[in-house]
Amino acid sequence: MSKKKTSIIILILAVLIICIPEVYASQMKKAKIYYKNKVIVLMYHHIDETESGATISPARFGTHMKLLDEKGYNVISVEQFAEFMKKKEKVPNNAVVITFDDGYDSFRQYAIPILEKYGMVATHFIIGTSSDLHNVKTAHLSWDDMRKLKEKGNSFYSHTYDLHNYGPLNKDGSKTGPMLSNPLYLADKGRVETNKEYLARITEDLSQIEKRLDEELNNEYQMIAFPYGSFNEKAKKVLSDLGVTLFFTTRPGINKPGSDEVYRINAGTPKLTANKFLERLEEYHD
Repeated sequence: MSKKKTSIIILILAVLIICIPEVYASQMKKAKIYYKNKVIVLMYHHIDETESGATISPARFGTHMKLLDEKGYNVISVEQFAEFMKKKEKVPNNAVVITFDDGYDSFRQYAIPILEKYGMVATHFIIGTSSDLHNVKTAHLSWDDMRKLKEKGNSFYSHTYDLHNYGPLNKDGSKTGPMLSNPLYLADKGRVETNKEYLARITEDLSQIEKRLDEELNNEYQMIAFPYGSFNEKAKKVLSDLGVTLFFTTRPGINKPGSDEVYRINAGTPKLTANKFLERLEEYHD
C-alpha cells in the first residue's frame, strides 16, 4: 500500500473517531424521554423586532424552536393532538403543540420560515372580523394566506369572530370584562343583558366565526382559544352545540387525554430567555 493511500485511510479513521461520538451523543440526546402520553402546548401571539408584553422577536422565537429540535421534543399538529385528547390516540414521546393567538400576519412573515427550517407546523386562533375587514392597525392574516399555509400543514381555528375585547359591565363603564364570558351593560336599555340576550349575542358571534372558517378553509375539526383565557359553562355549552370539541385556555400545565380543556404555557413573552424557556418545559418532565 502506498504512503499516500495509507495517509488517506488514517485521515478517514481520525475523522470517524472524532465525529462518531458526537453524532451518537446527538442521537442519544434526541432519543431522551422526558414524558410519555402527554402533550405540552405552547402559546405565542405576535412576532416583531421590537419586543413588548406579548410580542417576541424573530430571534427569540427561532431560539425556542431550535431548542425544541436540539433537545428532542417532537412537534405535532393540533389535529393529531385533538385525536389524542378525544380518542386517546398515540402521540410521540415529548410531544409539543405550537399555537398562536389573534391572527397576526407576523405568523406568516416571521414564524413560518423558522418553523419550516425545523420541519414543524403550528396552529393559529384567529379573530374573524380582523381577517374579514382588516380593520386593525397591526396586519392580520388574509384568508388566502391561511389557505396557502394550511396546504403546508398549518391550521387555523376560532378566537371568536368579534368578541376579543372588553365591554362595560355597569352604567358608568367603571367595570369591564371579557365580552365572551360576561353579560354586558346595555346603555340604550339602562340595564345588563338578560341571560337570553347574552346567549343570543355570543351564539351569533360564535356561529359566525365557525361559518367563516368552514367557508374559507373547510376545516374538519372545530376548536377555540378563549380570548384572555376567560370562559364560563354557558359559553362552553353554546360552543359544544356548534360542534366545537376542544377549548384552549391560558392556564399552564401539561395535557393528558380525556379532557376537552387544554392547558397552554405562555412562551410568547420577552421575559422567557433560552434558559428560562427550557426550565418551563422541564417543570413538566416526569
